[in-house]
Amino acid sequence: MTSARPYLYLAPTLAVLAAFTYFPLARLAELSLHAPGIGTSLGPWIGFSAYSTLFANPLFWRVAGQTLLYVFASVPIAMAVALALALLLDQPLRGVGVFRVLYYTPVVMPTVAVAALALWMFNANGGIIDYLLHAIGIGPVPWLVDGAWALPTLMIVAVWKNVGYYMIIYLAGLQSLPRAVLDAARLDGARPIARFFTITLPLLRPTTFFLAVVALIGSFQVFDFVNLMTQGGPSNATNVLVYFAYQNGFEYVQLGMAAAISLVMFAMVLMILGALAWAFNR
Repeated sequence: MTSARPYLYLAPTLAVLAAFTYFPLARLAELSLHAPGIGTSLGPWIGFSAYSTLFANPLFWRVAGQTLLYVFASVPIAMAVALALALLLDQPLRGVGVFRVLYYTPVVMPTVAVAALALWMFNANGGIIDYLLHAIGIGPVPWLVDGAWALPTLMIVAVWKNVGYYMIIYLAGLQSLPRAVLDAARLDGARPIARFFTITLPLLRPTTFFLAVVALIGSFQVFDFVNLMTQGGPSNATNVLVYFAYQNGFEYVQLGMAAAISLVMFAMVLMILGALAWAFNR
């Protein structure tokens, strides 16, 4: 009985995971092998036809590439900015708590409110960003109406929305570092930049790994800003895998194709997280 006791403690958690994670994944895999229609029926068995059709679709490869570009461009930028802000706000300065609250405010703002604010700020006809650029002699930028600018604009908005959360985690990591090690390096005459790269950054490795995992998963799941600001346009320039699955499932009513897209994205996330774990733990 003693050997079975840990499993009894784990049983409630495993039951929740099975009900809300493992079973939906299995159901998703089952849907991808059928041609379900509206309702509960699985529809006829089609095997891997959805996957072969998906991989033969040039739009899928474009959307997958844009998703990877979004992830691997926005995540490092957001984490670098968050670490820089955390280093600044870790200083014993007067009023530093106010700045911590201000930088964290976008995190608690509703996504709809952030999207509405961003649409106003990046409006090519009277938006505050173009107004400020005009003041220094730069003409209006087609932020959301040009394919070359639309995806970077969404990245900017996402970084602004999420950087406060990453900053708080980094700040907690900085404040938990052993001060004795930092003070010893300071007394030995190590310069601030040398202390950062040889002591602070290596000690923040677990925090960086945690944030990288959270940020990567969150970036792959980007949907709200795409749906609220661009609807995947212009000309699919901001279409990403989650929104592509939404289009196939709810607009084109191709539920099997939507399930296949979701599973492919799930596999991509697993492979990238596996590579990330290997890189951090080697």
